[in-house]
Amino acid sequence: MHLPILWKFRLLKALHAKGSRENRKVLAAQARAEGGTASYNPLNTTQPWPGATPYNNVGSGHVWNYPSGAAGIAATATTFANGHYNGIVADLRSGQWTARQIVTRNAAEYDTWGTGATRILELL
Repeated sequence: MHLPILWKFRLLKALHAKGSRENRKVLAAQARAEGGTASYNPLNTTQPWPGATPYNNVGSGHVWNYPSGAAGIAATATTFANGHYNGIVADLRSGQWTARQIVTRNAAEYDTWGTGATRILELL
């Protein structure tokens, strides 16, 4: 299995966000839109991490295979906290938005991630 066990709950907890159904739904749609199978990297983050190995090349970096579920969750949370995704994180923390609203409100941030808001909305 390439995904960390209970990864949506664990990632939301790491982000100090609500474990709501809608939050889990948006993460699941983002993961499906990403479509990768990198080890313990459900959202195909390019965050370097100790023990990680390259999965593929994107732009000037790599999507990583992480050595454990804990490493993958920590790396993905670090990516969300890097300042480029503040709107997504704020909406996940508030717990007041539907999955579609989160994506629509933060379309530019999902485009920055590389997944693309349009693709995520198609999967919701």
